[in-house]
Amino acid sequence: MDTPTRSSKRSRLFRDEEEQQPQQRGASKSPRRSQRVTTTPQKFSTITTPDKKASQKIGLRLRNLLKLPKAHKWCIYEWFYSNIDRPLFEGDNEFCLCLRESFPKLKTRKLTRVEWGTIRRLMGKPRRCSSAFLAEERTALRQKRQKMRLLQQRKISDLSLCKDLPEEIPLPLIIGTKVTARLRGVHDGLFTGQIDAVDASAATYRVTFDRNGLGTHTVPDYEVLSNEPNDTMPISAFAQKHRAARYLQNLMTPPRGTYPSATTPVLMDNDPLISQSTWKSRLPGGEGETIGGFPVKFLIQVTRLSKILMIKKEHIKHLKDMNTEAEKLKSYSTPIGLDFQKRYATTVLELEQLNKDLNKVLHQVQQFCCELAPEQGMAPADRPTELRQRCEDEAQELVQHSNTLRDGQQSVSNPSHTQLISRLTALLLQIKCLAEGGDLNSFEFKSLNDSLNDIKRSIDQSNLSCFQNNVEIHVAHIQSGLSQLGNLHAFAANNTNAV
Repeated sequence: MDTPTRSSKRSRLFRDEEEQQPQQRGASKSPRRSQRVTTTPQKFSTITTPDKKASQKIGLRLRNLLKLPKAHKWCIYEWFYSNIDRPLFEGDNEFCLCLRESFPKLKTRKLTRVEWGTIRRLMGKPRRCSSAFLAEERTALRQKRQKMRLLQQRKISDLSLCKDLPEEIPLPLIIGTKVTARLRGVHDGLFTGQIDAVDASAATYRVTFDRNGLGTHTVPDYEVLSNEPNDTMPISAFAQKHRAARYLQNLMTPPRGTYPSATTPVLMDNDPLISQSTWKSRLPGGEGETIGGFPVKFLIQVTRLSKILMIKKEHIKHLKDMNTEAEKLKSYSTPIGLDFQKRYATTVLELEQLNKDLNKVLHQVQQFCCELAPEQGMAPADRPTELRQRCEDEAQELVQHSNTLRDGQQSVSNPSHTQLISRLTALLLQIKCLAEGGDLNSFEFKSLNDSLNDIKRSIDQSNLSCFQNNVEIHVAHIQSGLSQLGNLHAFAANNTNAV
């Protein structure tokens, strides 16, 4: 019995093509040159677009798969990365970092398998999936997260400690951000919500979830992912904007009082009935009364400060709207009415009064801060006065020594001129001391503004414009350059332009 000849798939295809070619040559003519012949590849000709029923069936199977706890967790572990973990896991891996450190001159990444094997043997054999290796990886991940948190809070100035971090550092999320957070416990899984509070000390977010019944939970930052693209900042920028070291030492709140026992009556200040009772006025309100470890007087000043700032913000917004309206009227060549001018002038006067009240409250808050936390490195409340007095004494000695000639006579004999020269010299010495002091604020410029006002009041009215053009303007430019607030110091200090 003869066995049939074995034909491979390739030879069978060639034979079919040879049989079809004569038929095609005799049946069809060669196409014209102007006509285009469109051919479809054989592997794509059999592919059809899936219909709606097939897509629904695939989606139903995928949904049933994700209902399984292990499959659901596998998807979370595989694709869910928080904002703080995404640059760590999606950046260069440890092999790339080791390759960069061990072979800095190796620029190409297109090597053969033998060459990659040689590089791996030179690096040594890594330990994979051992308990010690996993513990080291978890510890390194926690350390990297903590470094990124310190960078976000501007608490690291030495970037040499952050060589293992990526080039782009994500900024912390703010209140109101739409996020996807991981919940554990009874409701285990990913849920969408919104950030209601941020706790930088504990590295957590307070998230209110959208699904009914979940409520609000505290979630760590490594389990929160922003639904919108998060802003990042180059790591080199943190070296230029880090906080001063003196503000980072001994960051501790004042000691708080003990919690009341079960027998101690609780004062419900927010209750609308109990807060208005007659016995409330007989409560002890002495000098040493505290709430939460802080003096009541200090809390009152902080409350006033908050209210003044809120009112000032509303006035500035109203003034901005009026400026926009005035620009529109001016662009249309429409005259500005008297009523609009009155409202504008009233707003400006109210802002001036708010600035005065704000300056007083800021001064009192500064005094309380220096009394409560003198170890914070904050300047004492009377430092501007001491700085001014020290500079005036030194200026008088310099002027007196320079004004005295060898024969004992004085170059400038008029005492008013000598006093003016001494005050201007003291002004220059104050600027020098403030420039050498480091971190400055508007309160530390108070002595400079007071000196300018005293000099302005002592000179004649005919020389006032000369003083403003030659002295006051230049001092204001220097002050703006020294201050971290820029041009905003004029709102927190006395107005030097007042005559």
